[in-house]
Amino acid sequence: MSCALMYALVMIGCSGPQEGEDDSGQQPRVQRAEPSGLNVPMVSTVDQIKTVQLYAQEEQQLPVVPLRSGRQLTLEFDLMEPSGRTLSVYFYHADRNWERDLFAGEYMTSFERDELFDYTASRNTQVRYTHYTYKFPNGNIDFRISGNYILRVTEQGRKDEVLFERAFFVTEDATALQFGVDNLMVGGSYPSSQPTLSFRPPQALAGNVFDYNVCFLRNGRLETARCSNDASLTQQPDLLFYLQPERAFPPTSGDYFLDLRTIRVGGVVEATDRTVQPYRVALEPDYARFGSSNIDPLLNGQTVISTVRDVATPDIEGEYVDALFRYVPDNEERLSGGVYLTGSFNDWSVDLGKELRWIPENKRYEGSLLLKQGQYEYRYTSPDRRVRRQLNTALPRSENTYAAFVYYDDVSLNTDRLLAAQFIVAR
Repeated sequence: MSCALMYALVMIGCSGPQEGEDDSGQQPRVQRAEPSGLNVPMVSTVDQIKTVQLYAQEEQQLPVVPLRSGRQLTLEFDLMEPSGRTLSVYFYHADRNWERDLFAGEYMTSFERDELFDYTASRNTQVRYTHYTYKFPNGNIDFRISGNYILRVTEQGRKDEVLFERAFFVTEDATALQFGVDNLMVGGSYPSSQPTLSFRPPQALAGNVFDYNVCFLRNGRLETARCSNDASLTQQPDLLFYLQPERAFPPTSGDYFLDLRTIRVGGVVEATDRTVQPYRVALEPDYARFGSSNIDPLLNGQTVISTVRDVATPDIEGEYVDALFRYVPDNEERLSGGVYLTGSFNDWSVDLGKELRWIPENKRYEGSLLLKQGQYEYRYTSPDRRVRRQLNTALPRSENTYAAFVYYDDVSLNTDRLLAAQFIVAR
């Protein structure tokens, strides 16, 4: 399928596997925020799972691992129960459009699943939970081919009793990439971002330029990705890919930044209540025209727990608090549709059952989330595009993290290989 056709399908509601189901026959329980790019159909996280992290060497890094490199990805999450139990993890290969394909024997070199034995009960916390850590590839799990992958964590041995799913990438590092981002005016007051990528195809794959496809991500957000399969031949033997101006990343309001490394009044924490369980934390109101500042760290859309200051071992000693978010719209007027909170704490999904409440006397929206101490990025959004435009009024952030992924449609494998990936920070 061409990228242009894929994009058209996404825009009319492409839902991935046939009739919106995953390979277990379950309906995905999630609506992605701001569905303007790739649609990655995944089963959403159940309520008893919190603080899912999947990353490379550092928590801010996207989960990308080179094939047969000896490097590993790290999966961490909390089960909100005082006693843990063995869980299972399954792996699925997907094409560049994130539709699951192939049989396990075609993309796994070993077993189809692994067991999660490494878990530890929380220590000295008011809210009790069990923390899981899992690293892969390992002696039980390794991958035969590159590409897009989805991991699924389930009750032990029960593939259909899904707790959550997450996406990751296995790359070949088969060619060097020259990656940059240009600014261009496409109307409005702020420039759009136009990523450009050039590379020389590996000698064994230099034949057909139409078999290559490049996808660009901004700030780790798959659902707002932009792709191109239209290679320019002006730099032969290198191929040049870029987004046409109308497909460039538009200026968008900066994400809000939440620093919960300590449970004390100060910074974004306006008030605390330690007389209740869990502790309650009221955050300073977020105003429509003031998103994150340019001095906030770039988390690349990820959650960071390791920097918590109050405890020695944040993974098992970090507290969970009931955090109250408050959003003040322009002119302090109620918007015409529902407002939702999305961020690194829920994989940027929209829970349609958790709309923020409009508080007339305070002229703002409010809602609470159970969050672990750490650092998060988040934003306010809506399934209604008109409301999203109203929410998108804060100043854009000047620096953003961009990623480029080079895919090759390999007919011998009947899927897309991921030849290379690169990341840059650009203004």
